[in-house]
Amino acid sequence: MTSKQTRSSRGVASSETAREINRNIILNTIHANQPVSRADLARNTGLQASTVSVIVGQLIEEGWVLTGELGRLPRGRRPTYVMLNDKHATLAIDLRPAEANLAVVDINGKILGRETVAFSAQSNPRTKPKAALSDVIRAAQKLKASLRDRTFNGVGVSVSGRVDQKTHRLLFSPNAPWNQIDVYNELKKKLRGPIEMENAANASLFAERWFGDFGNVANVIAVSVSDGLGTGLLLDGKLVRGGGDMAGEFGHMPFAETGPLCGCGNVGCWETFASNRAGLRYYQELVPESKLSSFQQLLDLAVAGDIRALRSIDKMAGYLARGLCMLVAGLSPEVIIIVGDCTVLWPRIWPILESQLIARSFTSRIPRVVAAVDGDTARIRGAAALVLHKALFRTGSSETDEH
Repeated sequence: MTSKQTRSSRGVASSETAREINRNIILNTIHANQPVSRADLARNTGLQASTVSVIVGQLIEEGWVLTGELGRLPRGRRPTYVMLNDKHATLAIDLRPAEANLAVVDINGKILGRETVAFSAQSNPRTKPKAALSDVIRAAQKLKASLRDRTFNGVGVSVSGRVDQKTHRLLFSPNAPWNQIDVYNELKKKLRGPIEMENAANASLFAERWFGDFGNVANVIAVSVSDGLGTGLLLDGKLVRGGGDMAGEFGHMPFAETGPLCGCGNVGCWETFASNRAGLRYYQELVPESKLSSFQQLLDLAVAGDIRALRSIDKMAGYLARGLCMLVAGLSPEVIIIVGDCTVLWPRIWPILESQLIARSFTSRIPRVVAAVDGDTARIRGAAALVLHKALFRTGSSETDEH
């Protein structure tokens, strides 16, 4: 290796790179502590007060930060608090097999408006994905138009499937074949602006890292429980994508030799035992005459105290716990986040999960198991966080480093 190659490989930061890093540190600190004074920003970041003042001034000029009320001190000059400008918002879309959930989410995670598109026989994504997407686009345009006072930074899309981050094409979407159409370009053409598209479980990780309270926890698994079952993996502080962006499809790991046919074409997959569809199937096995057609209906019965509905949820949670034990043994997470409608019954589900993790652990430590903030809105908030993060942070760092 030549001396020239040696010097270039050290990756010495330029002054411009250092400014960008400092800018991102300050943005993160404002986000975590707002409203916050410039003096507190300097204390919390270790940066010089003059550096903080210059960068905060730039962020105010760019429109990302606002000045707020004056603080109170025992003596001396009263500080001016600063905070993120919540006029910045994102249109977020969560694509599912039976419906799409849409929302406008501001920079602090507040949902400003929401809409659900239930797919009909004429717009079933299994058979007519383009018609289904057209319905979603119309609803998105209407929702966006209803909040014209906001500054939109793009469109975030959470989808039950794996997304190629280079081509933006869906690689794998077994429960609803969104991969049969070019979702990314259709949305970009009709909704305009930047489009960020991500697997639902990965999006949920973004939601918890940006809007949640896990701080600097570096090893987190998000398990998205819906019609299917997917996982997002944050290991050693890095989002794990694997070869071909396919890492995390633990819902399709072989769980039993026999079982219901899975959307991927195999039998015995974990998701056929632990997903919403599985819970609904368990109830129908107990009540053959049942006319329930959705997991939400099953949840409503369970919340009302129906014993057979509760037993069905318990069975689903038991299988979910068995799969989690495998993930814990192989990946050693510090935190497991459960994302899904089922978390409405968290006081009942959590003991089932924790008891199996304790019983099957071969160490004295088990991960903390928590429900995602606001249940399934984690997928929507995650879709928004994808866009806001990219708009806010301008360095080429890893996706989760600045969360």
